Amino acid sequence: MSSNESKNEENQDNLEKNESEKIDVTMDDNQAVMDEIYDEILDNIPAEESIDDKVKRLEKELKDKDEELVRKAADLDNYRKRLIKESDDKVKYANKSMLETFIPVLDNIEMTLQHITEESPLKQGIELTIKSFKDTLARFGVEEIDSSINSKFDPAIHEALMMDSNPEFENNTVTLSVQKGYCLNGRVIRAAKVKVNKL
Repeated sequence: MSSNESKNEENQDNLEKNESEKIDVTMDDNQAVMDEIYDEILDNIPAEESIDDKVKRLEKELKDKDEELVRKAADLDNYRKRLIKESDDKVKYANKSMLETFIPVLDNIEMTLQHITEESPLKQGIELTIKSFKDTLARFGVEEIDSSINSKFDPAIHEALMMDSNPEFENNTVTLSVQKGYCLNGRVIRAAKVKVNKL
């Protein structure tokens, strides 16, 4: 064997040896990285729950779900009640605008009565017409607001047009009814216009 061939073989052996060492180093590095990742995964795994802890956690989750279900049921019930009330209100106040147009007609008939003498044959007929008109309005839920003299002033149903300081009347009472007011099923559709006593 020539010296060149011998050197070539020796070089080849050295190359193979170097490659093998490189692979071993790389394998060692990879193993070290893998060991680090494995340790990190083990550190992040939660400790095993005891049966008591698991039961407590599940009971709490069940209680939370029950409370959420009760809240949603209450919200649904409130929504249903609101829809029913809105529907009832639509029916109760459906005729509101039409009935409001009749009230000035009643005012005019009552004013006519004030200009008729006691002896006039028309007086009884107009009184019967007013009674019939009021009865008809009452069937649809329209009621007259009390604005009689000396009645207590209530800003929810009365509108104060003027003030009075008459010692013959109590404080905060009606001394004059200027225009009658009306409610439809308990809701004011026209406030009574009055003069109020303020001492």
